[in-house]
This record gives sequence, structure tokens and C-alpha cells, in this order.
Amino acid sequence: MHLTKIVLTGGPGGGKTEAASEMKKRFEDKGFHVIVAPETATELILAGLDGRTSLDNSDFQDLQLQIQLFREDQYLEAAKHLKWENVLFICDRGALDGRGFIDPSKFERILKGHNLTKEDLYKRYDAIFQLETAAKTARDSYTLSNNAARAENKEQAAAEDDILYETWKDHPYYRFIPASKTIAEKFEALEKAIQKFIDSQNQ
Repeated sequence: MHLTKIVLTGGPGGGKTEAASEMKKRFEDKGFHVIVAPETATELILAGLDGRTSLDNSDFQDLQLQIQLFREDQYLEAAKHLKWENVLFICDRGALDGRGFIDPSKFERILKGHNLTKEDLYKRYDAIFQLETAAKTARDSYTLSNNAARAENKEQAAAEDDILYETWKDHPYYRFIPASKTIAEKFEALEKAIQKFIDSQNQ
């Protein structure tokens, strides 16, 4: 079995969750078995564990990191038993994404508390695809109405997008997917970028 593990990252409003669902459909149509790990932060916020209201943000980011790493490891363990030749594992945000939502120095302390480094977390993923937030180039389409866990205004979303660029850009395989006129064009660009990476691994 050949397993490819990728991250979809970027500031709020980039279309990550919708993109993960769309890529699942498209790559299953190509014969892949696709696993999607949902965004941990959204799960926690909707459960009532919110780093903006009910929890200190450092505690929230620490909890999120632990749950995300545990979930990914469990999914990967289960994937070993799949009867498929090609498996694509899509993570709706990676383990370093918390750095975009807290002072980066505080996030470094969280990592140190778990004896982790940025490089350790880089090694968990084969490729990173950052979807640019609509808050930067399509500001009129950026909204809070389609995500109950989203609270960032346009300026905050754009700033978080920049921090996540700085966080992931040194990964051995990082690609930036800019905002497009339509979400369909953005999905098309993402699909091509993922396929190009997969093809490069099979050469």
C-alpha cells in the first residue's frame, strides 16, 4: 500500500473543510481510498471547549495538539489494515496550525512541553497545501455565517493566514493555492497540485 499524508492549511475562510470533502470525492473517483481527519479546533469549539471564551487559549492549543496527534496516529494505525493500493490521508489543518491562533512564542512552549519541535511535526506530513483565505483577496465573500466555530474578522483571518505561511513554508513540500474568482477554480488548482505531488512520488 502507498499512503500519502497531506495537510490543508490557511487562515479562516480559505475553504479547507469544503475542499477536503471535494478532494475526497475527486480522488476516490481516481481509484484512491481517501481518509479525512476533521479539524480538531472546530470539534472542540462546538463541544463547548473554546480558547476564546471557556478555556485559556494556551490550554486550548495544548489540548488541540494532543487530540490531533492522537487522532492522526489512530487513523494511520487503522489505515495499515486497508485493502487498497493507494491511500490519500487528508488532514483538515496540521499539528502546527495552532501557531496561527496564539502568540508563536507561546506555541513554542507548548511544543517544548511535549518534547516536540517544528521539524518533528513537519516529518508527519508528506505535503502541505495552503489555501489562501478569502479575507485577503475576496473580502466581500468572507463570512462568519457558514461556520459556527469561526469568529475572526477579515483582518484577523488575513493575519492568521500570514502566520501559517511562515509556519509551513519551510516544509520540504509546501504549495500555496491562491484565492480564485470561484471556489470551483480553487478546487481545480488544488486537485492538480495534489495530483502533481502524488505523481512526483511515484516516479
